[in-house]
Formats: sequence, C-alpha cells, structure tokens
Amino acid sequence: MGRFLLMRYKLFLFLLVFWFLLQWNVRLETIIAGIIISVAVTLATFNVLYDRYGYMYHSVKVRTIFVYIGFLFIQIYKASFLFVYNLLTHRYEPIVFEIELDVDDPVLVGIISNSITLTPGTITIETDMKRHTIKVLTLAKPGTTQEELERPIRERFEKLLKQKGEIL
Repeated sequence: MGRFLLMRYKLFLFLLVFWFLLQWNVRLETIIAGIIISVAVTLATFNVLYDRYGYMYHSVKVRTIFVYIGFLFIQIYKASFLFVYNLLTHRYEPIVFEIELDVDDPVLVGIISNSITLTPGTITIETDMKRHTIKVLTLAKPGTTQEELERPIRERFEKLLKQKGEIL
C-alpha cells in the first residue's frame, strides 16, 4: 500500500492541494479528512487514470488548459447573450446533429462534450467514446448545413485540445 501511494504521489498531492483549496482552512479535521479522501480517490482511480504500467491519460500542456478554460468562459458569456436574443426573435429552431471529432483521446472527447453542454443554447445528448462522436442539440436557423453546425465546435473547442503529444 505504501509503495502504491509512493508511485502515485503526484495524483495524491494534487488531490490534497485541491481539497485544501476547496476547504480553505487547515484545521486538524480538515487535514485528516483531506488525507483520507485523497487516498480513497487515488485508490479508486486505479485502472481509470492509470494502471500498473503508468498513467493512461497524457494531457495537453498546462498553459493550453488555462487558455482553454478562459476561452470557454468567454464562449459561455457570448452564447448566453446570443441565446437570449435568439429566443426573443423566434428565428431559430432546435436541431439535433452528430459530429465526429478529430481527437482520439476519450478524456478530450469528454471535455469537449462537457464544454458544449456548458455553452448556453447547446446540449450534448450522447457521447460515444469509441467512435469519438457527440450528438448535440442546438438552436439554429432552418436550413443550416451540417458543416455550419460543426464549425463552431471545431473552431472553439476541438482546435485548442487537438494538439497531440504534449504532456503536462
């Protein structure tokens, strides 16, 4: 057990720091609870985030993640105002379409899928991690082509995360 935690100390320390940031205090019960929860999550993520050979997920650069998060917030606010306008003008209708992503990492597909849902006016209905496809419900003008529906997702979300081989 000690060797197991020693091998996964980065994840454990990350979770523990995250715990303290969420709790924002260093009382004894907070420290004990943080250690217990961090150990439990580290143990529970075996064969999810890592296996006996190492980590299964190789992330994009930390800088790219911060840029992506900032970009996502901007997109959420822009989409909010556009969504309200579209609701008031009644010129848009709900459309369901499926997009096949150019990323091959299931975690990145999940991030893009969640980003779509966070953006007002769009909802991810279904995510297929094996085929790397996402089914999306959105508001669009009648007669909008599949390419026009896919373009914002590819330009806003996929483009930033598509950089392959960049480790944290």
